[in-house]
Amino acid sequence: MKRLKFVMRYGKKPQTFWDNVLWSDETKINLFGSDGMVRVWRKPGEECAPSCTVPTVKHGGGRLMFWGCFSAKGVGNLAVINGNMNGPMYRDIMDKNVLQSAKKLNLKKGWHYPHDNDPKHTSFVARAWIVETKLKVLEWAPYSPDLNPIEHLWSEVKE
Repeated sequence: MKRLKFVMRYGKKPQTFWDNVLWSDETKINLFGSDGMVRVWRKPGEECAPSCTVPTVKHGGGRLMFWGCFSAKGVGNLAVINGNMNGPMYRDIMDKNVLQSAKKLNLKKGWHYPHDNDPKHTSFVARAWIVETKLKVLEWAPYSPDLNPIEHLWSEVKE
C-alpha cells in the first residue's frame, strides 16, 4: 500500500523535479568473493575441474564500505565508511557531504533528498540534522531499495 502511495505522490512529477533530487546510499564492496552461497553446476567427474571450483579466502577476504550520492547533473561526494555505520556516523557523513554535493551539482533551491527507511537514516541524530538544515526529504516507501537509482550506479561500480 505504501509503495502505491509513493507512486501516486511522485509518479507524475515532471523531469524538472527529478533533476533536483540528490540520490544517496551506502554500499559494501567485497574485496574477494561473495557474502552469499555460491552454487556451481557440474557434471559427474568434474568436481575438481578449475571451471567448477570457486576460490575462497579465510575470514572473508575484506570489504570496503562507501556512502555516495548523485543527481541528474552528475556525481557528488564519495565518503569512505570505517566500521559499522550508525546514526551519528551517518549524520557526520551527511554534514560533510550532502550540502556540499548539492552545491557542487548546482541543484536548485528546494531540491529533495531521498533516503530509505534504514534505522541509521531515521535515527534521532539524522532526523535532527535534517530539521536543522531544513532539508526537503522525499518520503520513501518502506522496503523499496529498487526505487533508488543509486543501486544501479553501485552495481556498475562493483563490476
